[in-house]
Amino acid sequence: MNAIKVETTIDEAVARAIPALRPLLGKHVELIALDAASTTAPEHKLTVDELLASRIKLPPGVGPLSLEDMERAIAEGALGR
Repeated sequence: MNAIKVETTIDEAVARAIPALRPLLGKHVELIALDAASTTAPEHKLTVDELLASRIKLPPGVGPLSLEDMERAIAEGALGR
């Protein structure tokens, strides 16, 4: 896999070239570009539920979480609660 790592400050020229970076205007960032053609697709693509279930490790005594519980927690975190 080919990769390029660049440290830069996002200015107007970069933000025009890559609009997704506009929220980072003026910030010092590290950009990493990976050669997507060389990555292999997984044989079985996980559903969102499967991905979340495989990544969440609940502390002892905490019961299972529903998708709604996870979405609510994400929304509350985004609102800073």
